[in-house]
Amino acid sequence: MSQSPEYTEVEKPLLDQLSGLDWKVIEGSKSDPAVTERDSFRGSILEDRLRAALLKINPGPDGNAWLDDSRLAEVVSSLTRAEVGKLVELNERMTERLLEGVSVAGLPDWDQGRSQRVQFIDFENPANNDFLAISQFRVDEPGGQAKKFVAPDVVLFVNGIPLVVIECKSPYVTDPMAEGINQLRRYANQRHLGLPEGNEQLFWSNQFVVSTYGDKARVATFTAGPEHFIEWKDPFPLIRDELASQFGKPAADLTGQELLTAGMLTPSNLLDIVRHFTLFTEVNGRRIKIVTRYQQYRAVGRALTRLKTGKTRGQDSESDRRGGLIWHTQGSGKSLTMVFLVRAMRSDPVLRAFKVVVVTDRTDLEKQLSETAKLSGEGVVRARRTSKLKTILAEKGPALAFAMIQKYRDTDYADATEAHIAGDDANEALGVLNTDETIVILVDEAHRSQTSTLHANLMAALPNAAKIGFTGTPIMREGKKRTDAIFGPFIDKYTIRQAEHDGAVVPIFYEGRTAKGAVAGGSDLDELFEDMFAEHTTEEVEKLKARYATTGAVLEAPKLIAAKAKSILWHYVSTVLPGGFKAQLSATSRLATVRYREALLTARDELVAQIERLPEYLVRGAEDGSLDIDGLDRRRQVLVRALPHLELIRILDFVPVISGDHNDDPAWAQWTDKGRQDKVIAEFKQPLGLPGEHTSPVAFLLVRTMLLTGFDAPVEQALYLDRFIQDAELLQAIARVNRTAPGKAAGLLVDYFGVGAHLQKALQAYAPEDAEDAVGALASITDEVPNLRDRHARVVALFAQAGIESFDFDEDIEACVDLLSDDALRARFGVLLKQFLTTLDTILPRPEALPFVADAKRFGLIQKVARRRYRDDGLGDFDASLYGEKVRTLIDEHVTALDIATKIPPVSVTDPEFLAKVKGLTSDKAKASEMEHALRFHIRKNFDEDPARYTKLSERLDEILRTLTGKWDQLSLALEVLLRDVVDEPAATRVHEDPLVARFYGLLESEFATSATLPDEVRADIMHLAAKLVVEVTQHAGIVRFWHNSHAQDELHKDIIRRLDDRDLFPFSEQAAIADRLMELARANQSLIAEHVKGRGRS
Repeated sequence: MSQSPEYTEVEKPLLDQLSGLDWKVIEGSKSDPAVTERDSFRGSILEDRLRAALLKINPGPDGNAWLDDSRLAEVVSSLTRAEVGKLVELNERMTERLLEGVSVAGLPDWDQGRSQRVQFIDFENPANNDFLAISQFRVDEPGGQAKKFVAPDVVLFVNGIPLVVIECKSPYVTDPMAEGINQLRRYANQRHLGLPEGNEQLFWSNQFVVSTYGDKARVATFTAGPEHFIEWKDPFPLIRDELASQFGKPAADLTGQELLTAGMLTPSNLLDIVRHFTLFTEVNGRRIKIVTRYQQYRAVGRALTRLKTGKTRGQDSESDRRGGLIWHTQGSGKSLTMVFLVRAMRSDPVLRAFKVVVVTDRTDLEKQLSETAKLSGEGVVRARRTSKLKTILAEKGPALAFAMIQKYRDTDYADATEAHIAGDDANEALGVLNTDETIVILVDEAHRSQTSTLHANLMAALPNAAKIGFTGTPIMREGKKRTDAIFGPFIDKYTIRQAEHDGAVVPIFYEGRTAKGAVAGGSDLDELFEDMFAEHTTEEVEKLKARYATTGAVLEAPKLIAAKAKSILWHYVSTVLPGGFKAQLSATSRLATVRYREALLTARDELVAQIERLPEYLVRGAEDGSLDIDGLDRRRQVLVRALPHLELIRILDFVPVISGDHNDDPAWAQWTDKGRQDKVIAEFKQPLGLPGEHTSPVAFLLVRTMLLTGFDAPVEQALYLDRFIQDAELLQAIARVNRTAPGKAAGLLVDYFGVGAHLQKALQAYAPEDAEDAVGALASITDEVPNLRDRHARVVALFAQAGIESFDFDEDIEACVDLLSDDALRARFGVLLKQFLTTLDTILPRPEALPFVADAKRFGLIQKVARRRYRDDGLGDFDASLYGEKVRTLIDEHVTALDIATKIPPVSVTDPEFLAKVKGLTSDKAKASEMEHALRFHIRKNFDEDPARYTKLSERLDEILRTLTGKWDQLSLALEVLLRDVVDEPAATRVHEDPLVARFYGLLESEFATSATLPDEVRADIMHLAAKLVVEVTQHAGIVRFWHNSHAQDELHKDIIRRLDDRDLFPFSEQAAIADRLMELARANQSLIAEHVKGRGRS
């Protein structure tokens, strides 16, 4: 086993910890499938283990085994047979079978001959199952794909079924977390690059995947994008101190990998997660799988404990002590916590008898809980009228009931704060309906409950019920005591600060634009106010400002809205649109939203006209990279950088979503119609782009209060506020922009009203400890400038330690790139640069960012050269996800302007232009470095096609470097000679005119050779065998779709062993392993074999 940092610092500690948790550990083999209990590398289920487990956990009526071979084969086949469908669909079916088992024919004298359900996993008794971890678990890819096999670092099996795939990465590579996630997505064929890759079968039964580099570990399902991988930071039900004592270290020193392994991979926890804490759902028309986050798992565990151990009202004589509050910040999956709780209750022997009453206005929550109910074999009953609710609540026995309340957010009227049953116009007393103690009421948006008549009526109707409240915002100070009295103390807290730190939500930055807020044409909002009241004296205008600046009459004024709309649109186009994100605007009234639509459309058309009026030299310079865009004034910078988006800007749409009234202008019907609203909301949730099946130009939703709470659209990055908003509504509105999305580093609250002045007042309504957690990182965007300065200084310091203090000239860039030849240093530079550029992207295009732009370009260039030079990723180009769109544009402009593309060879060594481009570099040292790393990449990439030849070339390269390093001109010349030999093998070194025979010969010779020289007769024997094997392979490969036919490949494998045995060159005990390697060689040379097959057909 390799002693690389990946193994010693990540994989081995993981396997050791798993072993301590009673997992059996097997070190896998990439050459012998028998080591991992399989006949071949094609299957991923360990069938012998599965059969043994099925017999053990499914005893017959007398406690003995009853499943015969045919029944076992039927059960195993339900997990192994090929089925039609996408991977997520297959996984959903397989997961259902894992949870519910499958039916097979029973016995005539047992249970009246009925079919019996066979379970794959004994969830009730975790110790009754078989837990196995296999490292380096090889699974062959289907034929015809680019790579031969995948070999995840660790795969976890329960009863022989692969449930978890873990990828370990060295902590010293650039962005190890991203690299591990990318590899996991490749294994599962989830990168959607156009060609199939990986092996989907390994993921048919997968429950989640983990990427780890020791210090940090992140988890998600195979359907997740990189932004949805989350750390697991709590070993619940263990506490951190207990776990730390097991490792003999302080709790603060526990690694992310140790916490995740203890919290998720302890056998009982893993089975609990599989059974209760994964689900499938639709997001933007795509089916995805979700796995719990650590705070959800912890909250459910604590709630279950309190429900089972807390005192009932009868025992306490005062109030029920079995409930409490779960405060999980908005965007962190609060509604899913409710779903997971109900699922866990339904398999608990005590709690499954409870009636669960859910009080919510969320139809999506009802849908998710309906799926949960299906798993436990019960239906969901929904009450939209008080009469129906009374009937449901009065019935005895278990049930899952929904009290569907009128949506708090479904109206734009200020007095519409009282919730009531959806189908009724008002609340009515229910009376005492059911005094059972086996009832639990789950209240969504519990922070409202202290003022709700409906909630009070429900509590009175079920006086002995346990009550659990869920809230995404803290409870206001004045209602806290009453809320505590209703629900009891907190069960679990997960604050916005924790969520931001975990990456569960993005931070939100505040930008105030009320005083002197710049708008197009140089005017500002204060001047505009003065223009509106020009006939008044200065003193009178000041009085008017003080008196009327926040009233509807002024905020609805068309002239003021027009000016703000221009400012908003310029801000959006320069700050939000480049990343592909969208926005909401909250106006003071329904009339104001409609006026904002007209004003934004006008502002859009004016902006388009200004872009089209740009002088030709600016347009041409932007296209060919010769224009120094940063040297332009700020207005022209925005216009020039908007050029690539011009076609989209032309059709950007801004749509009001408002409630209706009988006296409305008939023209408003298009904005108040529910059907149209649903359609436009669906379009808003799509990615920004030209009209298409999956993209939409609907860039803004214009609202008063609708969609400011409980509305989830990850594509929304900015909320423009132009009305008074306070307390819980303000905190909930802010959270509209904190959902994670690819490329989204932060959300923006852009304030055109002056809400920032009310923020501190809003927070005074909360207890001090809650206020701090509620606001999280909502700070002025200018407060990020010190962070930007600090992160810039850290990048500069990395080079300054090596004496590099300037980045202006080619030799400076080359010195930096040379320094980054050290893998660990290059990884550190990648991390520091990403932090710096992410912060810069957040602040751009504000003037505070401008002093850092020049160095951002230079550092981006240095990384681009280094990644290409050292082939960190394929041929070395960027991973675009490292940067925000605005920063990427800056760097791309810089690279184009310097014509760097001709100086840095992004091409393979086989490209005819490669040497010419290398000679364009500035020094012999740079040329030698470029050739060395290009050769290493070429050898690594092509090694499998001809292992013998590339082994010799690698040794030759090492010898040249050992003897000539430091003599850069000689080294450069020697590498040039080697390069030519690599590209075009000299005739003198060719062992056979047929390259395929030569490759088979090379492998056989390396397997046979015991010294550098072999007798001529032995060489002739090996050559004869190689030629015979090529004929054998060609004959077999002539079968249609040979590389997709496992039976045909088995037949070839047998014939290869027979040929090896006939020649008597290799001991019988080694022949199977050599045949495996020859099969791998054949798979790597499919194109050459296909030419042989064609040639045989022609002859």
